[in-house]
Amino acid sequence: MEKFVMKKSTEANIYKSIRFPVEINSQIIDIVEKANKGLDKKEYSFNGFVVSACEFALKHMKQ
Repeated sequence: MEKFVMKKSTEANIYKSIRFPVEINSQIIDIVEKANKGLDKKEYSFNGFVVSACEFALKHMKQ
């Protein structure tokens, strides 16, 4: 299976509100902060991670 790669922040087209368990929220925030560490400007976002993760999951689902 290919490796998950978080895309840089993208423009969202539709607004959705979802709830995350505290631990998952914390893990995503940590990943995004590490990805942005040492960069001049913030290139990765929570939303970008979630969209990338959803795209990855949809691509690899057995249908």
